[in-house]
Amino acid sequence: MSKKTRRAAVGTVLAAAALVAAGAVPASAVHGGRTAGGTPSFAVVLENPDGSQWCGGTLIAPDKVLTAGHCLANAADPGALLVVGGRADLSSTGGRVRHVAAFRVAPGFNWNLDHDAALVTLDKPLPYKPLPPAKKQDTALYRDGRTATVYGWGMTGPKVLGTKLKQATLRLAPQASCAPYTEPADTRDLRVCGLPRTGTTDSICPGDSGGPLVADGKLIGIVSTGNKYCDTQHPVSVFTKVSTVAAELGL
Repeated sequence: MSKKTRRAAVGTVLAAAALVAAGAVPASAVHGGRTAGGTPSFAVVLENPDGSQWCGGTLIAPDKVLTAGHCLANAADPGALLVVGGRADLSSTGGRVRHVAAFRVAPGFNWNLDHDAALVTLDKPLPYKPLPPAKKQDTALYRDGRTATVYGWGMTGPKVLGTKLKQATLRLAPQASCAPYTEPADTRDLRVCGLPRTGTTDSICPGDSGGPLVADGKLIGIVSTGNKYCDTQHPVSVFTKVSTVAAELGL
């Protein structure tokens, strides 16, 4: 995929956030999948100061959140974003809200969405159980054919916005399987490809950026790009590989 096309995918994610701010009628989130049971303790949402959804994220320590690099690079003022934990339904006021004390985008991040990760430090810890990030030795978690679960509050279909946290189980596959959101030159060291299981069209959608991909109790991926139209044409999901960016961010 060209840089221009990947940038367009990011732009669609941000357009979804803008529509939420404009008061469009929401539904539940993630294309396909199902409503998440309860509120996974590690799933957080990044909001604009006006309360509109911006991106997802993962609590990896009481005061640390891992999200996508493009979520912060595209924000008008990353330091003004709010981080909300314990809120499965964004139309409610439940959970706890924290401010951004500091943030760091992965050193290798670019607009081809290489190293698409960022670490946010909160002003106060959140009282929820964090999810440990995968490390270099966790190679088995990335084996092609195994399954992993993605979480997000994004769109559920074309022009259909979401507020309720949903989850979907995906099958990990070679990079080429996620075309046109991957390129032949993409390396498995940077990206993870997730496909729908047989009989489904489950995938990430705009608004899910920054959210978690989970396997065996560890964070293995960060939602980066894929299925920008939130339809059945290309229901593929591309994630930043956490075991690579963890070292870059000193985790």
